[in-house]
Amino acid sequence: MVRKSAALGLAALAAVVVLAMPGQASAGSKTKLFLRFATKSACTVHLNYPKEGVVANSTFTVPTGKTIVWRYNVNETWALISYQDRAHKQFPWWGFTKRDCIGKSIKQSDYPAGHPVPDKILEGRSRVASDGWRRVTFNVPAAPVAVHHKKVTRNATLRDDANFVIGNVKEGWHVDVTNVTRSNGHWVEVYVPNAKRWAYIERAALA
Repeated sequence: MVRKSAALGLAALAAVVVLAMPGQASAGSKTKLFLRFATKSACTVHLNYPKEGVVANSTFTVPTGKTIVWRYNVNETWALISYQDRAHKQFPWWGFTKRDCIGKSIKQSDYPAGHPVPDKILEGRSRVASDGWRRVTFNVPAAPVAVHHKKVTRNATLRDDANFVIGNVKEGWHVDVTNVTRSNGHWVEVYVPNAKRWAYIERAALA
């Protein structure tokens, strides 16, 4: 089974297909995906969404006054963010933090400064949807497991079917692998016991 979707991610940008008439652009095609905000207090960022049963859930701290990228709100308390000072240098740079540490938007192209984080829950900015927002599948449906206890050979993000980050997995962890794939097999659905989460991972991250 192959699930096709637009691949949207700050760490690995892929082509985005936008349906529009020649010479025209939809509202969604102009959407700014990664909104930047200043932290108003220190943000503790969790590797995975903190819930019962999650283990090895390491954290890092974004100091007050630093810039973070807001991607979406999980609920009224938690948001998924990225701290670009760590990008491609320290893993992870995506993670979950409490929304109350995030201040107002900063000066940036195509988005006004001085605005709070959007109130939408489990919706992220998208250039695919005509209104500029797309639903986050935070709880990917379970699927039959084909291979149990497969070792992860490098740090990797966990994604939903629209490529929103919904967690992380560390090198050396083990996952249960299904036969459900998308993007021509580049992403494969797995269950991550440490994170208590079904999600897609890049196949190249598996042994």
